[in-house]
Amino acid sequence: MLTSASQRRSAAASLQQGEKKIRVYDLRLETEAKTCKPFEIAGWDFNDFLQALHKVFGIPSFETFVVATTDRIVLDFDRFKELQDGSTLYLLQDEHQVLPTATVENISFTPHYDTLIKGGTYEYYASENKESLAYPLAELIDNSLSATAKNTGTRIIEIRMQFDESLGKPAVIVLDNGRGMTTKQLNKWAVYRHSKFTKETGKEDYVRPDPVPRSLNSDISYFGVGGKQAVFHFGNVVRMISKPVGLPDVHELVLSEEEFERKEKNKEDIYSTTILNRKPGDFSHVSEDERFLRTIIDEERGKESFTAVVITGLKEKHISFLKQNFDAWTRHLAHIYHYYIHGVNGNDLKQGSKKTAQQPTIDIQITLREKPNKCPRVLNLREVDDDMQTLYINSAADTFEFKASSGPGGGTVEGVLRYHPFLYDRETYPKYPEDPEDPKDPKDPKDTCSANGIHTIFECFWNGRLIPGTKVAEFDWCSRKHNSRTAADIPPECYRRLSGVLFTDDNFQVTTNKMTFMDLELKLKNNQTIFSLVLNGQKSSRGNIQKEFTQWLRNCNEKFDKQIKFVGFNEIKTRTDVSSKKMQHPWAVFSAIEWGGRTYKTGQLVKTHNTNPILYGKVVQFLLHGNFDGDVYATGGQVEVSRVRRLPDKLNVEWPNGNPLQNNAILSAGTTLGKILQCLHTTSDKELAAYVAPHLGNNGFWFKKIENLTELGKYTLNLNTVVHETNAVSFGGRALPTFTLKFTIKEGDAASFDISAMSPTLRVGVPFDIPLQIKDGYGHSTTLTSKLTPELKSDLVIYFYVLCLHFQSYDLEVTLPGLKQHTKSIKISLLPGIPNSLHVKPEETSIDVENGDQVTFHVEVHDEAGNITANPKQIVRCEVKGFPPVVTDCSSTGAGQLVTKPINLKIMKGEQQELKAQFVMPDNENLVLRNSEKIEWIAGGLLDNLFYKLYDEAGREVLLTAEIASMIKVNWTGDVFLEDLVKGKLPDLQVPKRVGEQRFYQVSYQDQSVSVSFTIVPRPDEPERLKVALPQTTVKLGEILSGNISEYKSDHLQLITFLKFTVGLDKSAITFKCSCAAMVTGIRFQSGSLGPRELSFSYSDFVEHVSIKVTAGLPAQLKLISEPDLDVSTTVKSLVEVLIACSSSRGYYQLQFKGSFNKKPIPGPSVSLTVLPDPKKPVSLSVEYDTSVKFFAGSKFPVFSVTVVSDEGSPITTFNPAAVSMFIWDGVSSGKKPPERIRIDVVANQPVKLGPVSQTTTPVVSYSEDIASRTLVENMTLRIMDLYGNPAGQDLGGKVIITIKSSDGERNKSFPLFERGASSLAINLVEGKAHIPRLAIRENSPGDNSSTYILVFKPEVSVHLITLTAFELPFLFYNDSQNQQKMSELTRKKDELSSAIEKYNETLRTYKELLDLLTGKMYCVLFVGHLALVQDDAAAWVISWHIRGDMDCVITKTTEAAQQIYRDTQGRQQVMALDSVLVPPGKRPLPHIRNGYPLFEPHGNPVYARELLIYPCDPESCDIVFKNILGDTILIDDLDSANNYRRAVSDFAEADVQFCFLN
Repeated sequence: MLTSASQRRSAAASLQQGEKKIRVYDLRLETEAKTCKPFEIAGWDFNDFLQALHKVFGIPSFETFVVATTDRIVLDFDRFKELQDGSTLYLLQDEHQVLPTATVENISFTPHYDTLIKGGTYEYYASENKESLAYPLAELIDNSLSATAKNTGTRIIEIRMQFDESLGKPAVIVLDNGRGMTTKQLNKWAVYRHSKFTKETGKEDYVRPDPVPRSLNSDISYFGVGGKQAVFHFGNVVRMISKPVGLPDVHELVLSEEEFERKEKNKEDIYSTTILNRKPGDFSHVSEDERFLRTIIDEERGKESFTAVVITGLKEKHISFLKQNFDAWTRHLAHIYHYYIHGVNGNDLKQGSKKTAQQPTIDIQITLREKPNKCPRVLNLREVDDDMQTLYINSAADTFEFKASSGPGGGTVEGVLRYHPFLYDRETYPKYPEDPEDPKDPKDPKDTCSANGIHTIFECFWNGRLIPGTKVAEFDWCSRKHNSRTAADIPPECYRRLSGVLFTDDNFQVTTNKMTFMDLELKLKNNQTIFSLVLNGQKSSRGNIQKEFTQWLRNCNEKFDKQIKFVGFNEIKTRTDVSSKKMQHPWAVFSAIEWGGRTYKTGQLVKTHNTNPILYGKVVQFLLHGNFDGDVYATGGQVEVSRVRRLPDKLNVEWPNGNPLQNNAILSAGTTLGKILQCLHTTSDKELAAYVAPHLGNNGFWFKKIENLTELGKYTLNLNTVVHETNAVSFGGRALPTFTLKFTIKEGDAASFDISAMSPTLRVGVPFDIPLQIKDGYGHSTTLTSKLTPELKSDLVIYFYVLCLHFQSYDLEVTLPGLKQHTKSIKISLLPGIPNSLHVKPEETSIDVENGDQVTFHVEVHDEAGNITANPKQIVRCEVKGFPPVVTDCSSTGAGQLVTKPINLKIMKGEQQELKAQFVMPDNENLVLRNSEKIEWIAGGLLDNLFYKLYDEAGREVLLTAEIASMIKVNWTGDVFLEDLVKGKLPDLQVPKRVGEQRFYQVSYQDQSVSVSFTIVPRPDEPERLKVALPQTTVKLGEILSGNISEYKSDHLQLITFLKFTVGLDKSAITFKCSCAAMVTGIRFQSGSLGPRELSFSYSDFVEHVSIKVTAGLPAQLKLISEPDLDVSTTVKSLVEVLIACSSSRGYYQLQFKGSFNKKPIPGPSVSLTVLPDPKKPVSLSVEYDTSVKFFAGSKFPVFSVTVVSDEGSPITTFNPAAVSMFIWDGVSSGKKPPERIRIDVVANQPVKLGPVSQTTTPVVSYSEDIASRTLVENMTLRIMDLYGNPAGQDLGGKVIITIKSSDGERNKSFPLFERGASSLAINLVEGKAHIPRLAIRENSPGDNSSTYILVFKPEVSVHLITLTAFELPFLFYNDSQNQQKMSELTRKKDELSSAIEKYNETLRTYKELLDLLTGKMYCVLFVGHLALVQDDAAAWVISWHIRGDMDCVITKTTEAAQQIYRDTQGRQQVMALDSVLVPPGKRPLPHIRNGYPLFEPHGNPVYARELLIYPCDPESCDIVFKNILGDTILIDDLDSANNYRRAVSDFAEADVQFCFLN
């Protein structure tokens, strides 16, 4: 009946509550595997739900876990009742566990009902038809500003434009470091029009922010519309990524236009999707085309909270706009959030570093990435300095602040008016940066008028951000129309120099896209609106704001406008004509003013405007009130004008019957002017013609043509109005109208020419000029056109060579076709040319001469045409090698005879000797070196007879004196003789001997104030010998000789080198490069014996031999030098043993010899091998045991039979049984795998007791009303266990009887009672376990205060033969809650200490077992920390700290034992083998002791640290260990003593001393 009643109650609850389905993820394991199960929980309580979890997920009763929502709210009885249908829960180890894998959560974002009634009211960009993408971006920034409103540090908002295709598809990302969103808040974000007003009516009450200056409250995420509209305006997919404050999970929500369409097509619920919950940094779900998200997700690690809006599927036109108009839309954003970025005073650049107190803490950074190789564009909006608010603020001269109150509950508006003055020649009212006009031309304020002609002044900000579509015109109190009477003296243009800002809060309505205000101007211009002046941030008590504004505007005009410039200051005077005595003095008098781009001067005739009647007169003086002494700008002044009668003021000129003449025209000589001319003047004011024309009725004044304009020059045509009676050009002191035209007469076209004077005597082969003077028809010099080409004719028959031996005359005729006088002729005389060649007779190239005879040569000097020519200093020299040169003078006749000295040579074996005679004509002209000139000279030669001259600034030669000569310096020698310098002679200059080695030379006077420099380039002389230079004297066989073999010669002809090849020389690689020196490369010997080789080089008659040593080359191949004498089988066996030890087993193999040198392979021979099995070599283990045996916990292993199998497969009977080891692992083995592994499953032993699944603390209770203070245990699971705590008795059932007994065995003692007054309780025991959700004592339960009782849990099972030990849990009972709380805390600490002690004892037991194991195997001595004692505690602390890293190192006697320990512990244990440690014998004295005597008396008691150690056993081995670890470390009392000791030791000798300090 109980069961059926319970079922009826559950069914009734389900019907009453309706269905409630949830999903639970099992995430307890740290793996990516996840299990999700649905639950129907209608009518359940929390205990029913926990039991269902245990059953569905198979959770053991002893295991602890938590159940939490996706927002990490841990469930209890109350929170379980609040779960909604469709909730998602986590099953975790604890509430802070990191999600091992990503999960999804179903949400619903059905649009709010406002969608139906307001969905069509506003469309994005309906206001003002804006095209900029700054406004949808602003919607996303609004959300970020609201999210970061409570940040205590810098509020960071990033906008990343990802257009780099190498990182995936284009995207726009908006990130902030705000508070983030939970899954519930993310769900609400998805609901369209879920505004903050809607939130006010729900459970989350909206709190309106406190008023702040300029309404910068960041409360601008308002309607629940803009964000959704903005993201889908950019693209078709949005991904919301958010991590809320204080929670470890990241939530992702993806909304897609394509997904909406798919659901609509399939008739699915459009407004439902899932939220992905994951751990930070997990991007396993990101697709390849969105790989840029991996970087964003990777940045999540370490962030407390954040939100990222990722928009993809961008429209191409938006991408182009964002790239091409980067400056424009970032400027719009800087304008919209100007006061959030720069603070309440805005971006006032004039204040500079004064902005300290109100420095803004909002950073909005834009990054646009286009291409992989293009640097991204990065901009912080704080850096923008050309947004309109910045321009308004920094161009304003003064401000006028006010407030407007629109009635009760109507809100308050803060306003600022700014005045932009006229400065000198321009308006300073800023222009829009997008205006294509000249940026230097400021925007005219009248251009800011709206369509109805009213000047719009105010930009409007709502909660601190700009509403771009609304601008307010002037109010009545600041308009000229309403101030015309009280402000008549203020120029009307001053009202157009005003800009302003209105700051409102959310009491004024804006459209959902925040583009325009709905009621701002209507409310402000209501009659109930009250305007008041603000001074120093506070409302002023002054009454009339119109009066205050008018006075402020008047002051701005007078103080800041600079429109008229008064120039030509004359004097300060007093004016008696002024009625007010205060204004009679001082008045400054000026002679002119500059106004509106024009200059007005005294004496000038002027006409008044806006006067009745209009007056004409002459300026007498300009007056400005004030004390000035020079030019000054002002907004206005006074002018004194004397009236005159009306005179002509303009003269019009027409050209009826001729070509009109333009001003500054250029005319050819002889050009006729039309029928108008009065007076022509040249630049020298010479009057050429003068006419006076009477008035001809309707035809005006006429003048006749002027045709005598033939003189070159500049002309002026003056037309003057004259008085008829007197011909005066002025009347009443005023000049009458004139007309002035300037023009220039230039030379005409070519008409004739003349031949200018030239030398009549010419030389053969020498070019000459014929100067022609071209003239126009009036004799003016002019130039030829490109169509006219001169022609040259002569009666001289011209050949390539002209023979002319005598003086002779010719006629030369010049013709210019097309001219009136086209031909002219002149006479010329032709003489032989300059020397060009030598002609030697006899003409044979080889002549025979007997030894001892002289040789005679006849020489002639010819010009270019072959004519004999005679010139001064014409000397011919004959040079024969080995004989002195002979010369002859050909200056007078052009010919001469050369006779050599007798030829005497030593004749060998009757062979003829060949000599070469060379004929030269030295250039006897002086070589003049110019500054910075480069000259060539024979290498090794001497440049002598160098002379210098000095010239002054006029080019006159300066006479050399001893004083002047002493200041001459040369840079090629220090041996300078003053006597030679006085004569103008410089020291001889030795030319460098190496060809191509340029040298710089300089001659300077007086510390290089005057200098001349030149550069000498040595050139080669005739060759004398051949020189070969080797880069190295040895070369390896097969290698190319490094570097180049250089062959030097001294001539400039091409060098031909012959290389005689020796044995083994590789000819194919040899190359030659020839110039003045030959470079031979590629020398390589491929074969032949080692040792010296000879190379022979020859050129012409020159031969040079060099020797080079050939050494062994690099390894190239492997060879078997000789066969072994042993039997093949024996040799192979030894080799096979080596191979088997490495890797191989029996079978047929091939031994391949391979080498390498410098990572290059070297081939070698191969040998075939047969590997035979070794019957004595163990290769495996065979283990046999009874496989049917069960392994009970705590029982003994069965008998294992172990057989060692040899290489040939037979058992080995001769092995030592002690060499066999047996290991056991808990779970899967790690490290080195043993030869044979056996998996065993240990099962529980017989059930013997009842115990808790997890460790329980000692309860402390009292009989108070609070249930928590009366609770003994909560959520405790008891399980039947074996002796070792393993779960047993899963097949047992029954009950657990819970009673309370005394801890000291007293029976008459007062015992506490359970709830409902029971002294005992019974709970069901199912499958060997029982779960107790909560066990508590009764309120006001009996019991002795401060007594200890024991809870007894006695199991009673249905099997009578089994007796189980009861579980006993002691607890403390108190009558008051304060003592209970104190004892509860003390008991908790006691339990923690007990647990820590147990763990410490377990660690010590582990080390002891390891030590026993190692010492039992005779592997080691001891751990380092167990080898020695230190009597002094302070020294023990310091030494232990110094060797703390070596304290657990195990010391072994042999290296083999150390290796074995290393293998047994899988490399985790430090070991040191004594046989591998080498320490010096004996004891070394302290550094300050030498030869048994101290060098000084040390302080601080220095001592070697190892000498303080006491060794309980094996002192010899311990001494070796600590000599190796401590070395010569010295222990000393303090740091100062150590420093003094080190310095003192270093003064005597170099020593490396290591210290440990006691203090």
